[in-house]
Amino acid sequence: MDFNQIRYFLALSDTLNFTRAAEQCFVSQPALTQAIKRLENELGGELIDRNPGHMELTNLGKSLRTHFHQIEQTRNLVRATAKAVIKGDYAELNLGLMCTIGPRALAPMLDAFQQKHPMISLVLHDVTPDKIPDLLLSGAIDGAFCSHKGPPNTKVVYKPLYQEPMVVAFPKGHDFEKLDKVSVVEITEARYVDRLHCEFRPSLLAFLDDNGLELEIAFRSQREDWIQDLISSGAGVSVLPKYSLLKPELDFRPIADEGFIRNIEFATASRVAINPALHILNKDILDFAWPTEAV
Repeated sequence: MDFNQIRYFLALSDTLNFTRAAEQCFVSQPALTQAIKRLENELGGELIDRNPGHMELTNLGKSLRTHFHQIEQTRNLVRATAKAVIKGDYAELNLGLMCTIGPRALAPMLDAFQQKHPMISLVLHDVTPDKIPDLLLSGAIDGAFCSHKGPPNTKVVYKPLYQEPMVVAFPKGHDFEKLDKVSVVEITEARYVDRLHCEFRPSLLAFLDDNGLELEIAFRSQREDWIQDLISSGAGVSVLPKYSLLKPELDFRPIADEGFIRNIEFATASRVAINPALHILNKDILDFAWPTEAV
């Protein structure tokens, strides 16, 4: 089996016509026909049902088409990567970073990646959850670190990375320091700083509504840095992701109620063509040892 046989079969499976497949592959029809026959002999079965006037893939052909397509994609990726390395080209990846994701879990992975692949430059863009699909599909960004909520988008692929507990953050010296865990009921009894850009916010509000609870909101803000400053100054407490806590003057406790956890994912557009640099990043992301602490 060779790459040309695979390429010829894929063209034939698309056109279901030996003449058009040969033209698409820039070879003669007899050459393509013989290559397909050799491939069938090697695999031990026919790939194409050659009925007069009605050609279609056999069950074997249908079963192997996806695998052959993956092989062809890998071949193209290897060639593109080799060409870039030989030419000394620098690649640039534009990555969306959801505004509520802190650097504590992501920064080590991004740093390790850049040291391993110094010819790939990473540009990080602050994005909100609702804008991510459009940015990916338009090509404005190549991928996005996010926490996906809502119905699935068939044009976007989400790869799970790690789970992140939601915690209640408060200033040093707050009464919550005396507790091992803080319940949502106890949170509603304190002044609250509302994080407007948090994708977990609707889940929190739904929990409150289901349990007949209401927050005592002192401030609302879209800015994560302002929110943590407000908390540290004593303006209130807030529910936020554990790994986004950056200020040393802030303390936190786990939330006693169940369900206060979010999934962090890496999103990409589900297009057929993927550039070599993004493929490398995808592999390193999946191989990285992400946080696995128990919640």
